[in-house]
Amino acid sequence: MATIFSDPEVQALATAIDQELAGIEQTRSSLAVQRSLEQPDAPLAKQASEIERITQEQPVTFLKKFRKAAKTDLCDEGGVLNAQWQQWKDLASGDVVKNFGPVLVAMGFTGVLLETLVVAVGVIVIHIGLKAFCEEFGDADSPNTPEARP
Repeated sequence: MATIFSDPEVQALATAIDQELAGIEQTRSSLAVQRSLEQPDAPLAKQASEIERITQEQPVTFLKKFRKAAKTDLCDEGGVLNAQWQQWKDLASGDVVKNFGPVLVAMGFTGVLLETLVVAVGVIVIHIGLKAFCEEFGDADSPNTPEARP
């Protein structure tokens, strides 16, 4: 996989993801994890707003496209981040940055917009969890999504 960010950039973006996740944890009023991105005052509203601002698409629409583009690493058994999730039920922010960067570049994003988008998407995926992300933003007709499996 191509390296998009230098080591210091990876560290800075991973720290930004961790800080946003910590802020969400501090402001969350219940133990429930937010799964809807359409609630304007919800914990993930900032990330949803950034995605919409940068992509000019509804966050759910963009995240479905992102999931499709990143499916091999994220949702398929044996994928880099999928294997990490299976083992630890968590994702390292630095690994998220390293894996999401090339996918977002392939989708046409660069520069500061790329950095902001990596953080926003990373926070959403880590917050709701990889399995929930793959299920929620997957194509119900795809044979690799859990709801479509026999």
